[in-house]
Amino acid sequence: MANDHDWITLHRVKFPEVIDGAGKPLPGPANAQIWRFAPLSKIGANGHFTSRNDSWGGFALHSSRDEAKAVFDDPESHSPFLDRATEAWHAIAIPYTHRGAVKWRGVVQENSAINVAPVDPKGPLVVITSAGYTDLGPEDEARIKAFCAGIMDVIDFYGTLPGNLRRGVFSGSGVDGREGCTISLWRDDISMMSAAYKSGAHKAQLDQHQSSALFDYSSFTRGRVIASKGAWDGMDPVDELRN
Repeated sequence: MANDHDWITLHRVKFPEVIDGAGKPLPGPANAQIWRFAPLSKIGANGHFTSRNDSWGGFALHSSRDEAKAVFDDPESHSPFLDRATEAWHAIAIPYTHRGAVKWRGVVQENSAINVAPVDPKGPLVVITSAGYTDLGPEDEARIKAFCAGIMDVIDFYGTLPGNLRRGVFSGSGVDGREGCTISLWRDDISMMSAAYKSGAHKAQLDQHQSSALFDYSSFTRGRVIASKGAWDGMDPVDELRN
């Protein structure tokens, strides 16, 4: 596979106890261009995502296949907190679509945060999404709470669909001040497109955003999983495609 694009490693980890990530990000691969890793999101009493969970997840962005493979082959050397994990799943993915704006490198980048492969390499589908805000003030409280509630509705909706293998929203704002991401794995492209754009909670969220902005900018990235190992909720979700 050519090296004219970025490479993604995906990581989902379960710990034996709840970890409070507020202001305390867990370290990732030192050479990664981007490291987004945060607690699985729950909504707190204030209507915002909390930074506490025993499950964490996210991704690292790498400039080469060799760098991604080194992290995949020996993730414990690149993320020392893994020695505490009771369950861990890791994967390598090739991004083939990236659109929108995201502030993962300290500045908002539009359609350029992730360098994608020129041709869809095909394979198991992973989708990463993000959303962010600029110049937040008290007047934004209502839409932030509405967005948080809506995202959880989407995750719950995806969980009812046979075409969705795994899903989660991992909020990084309370951890390191930067937006987090959602990660979803799908049996096929048709299932994802139907769930996201034809009907259901995600389509309702998009429609609501069109009439009254729930966030200031957003992005989505699609990739193909080319290697995976470990377990996410009991087994490797990619193995489920083979059964």
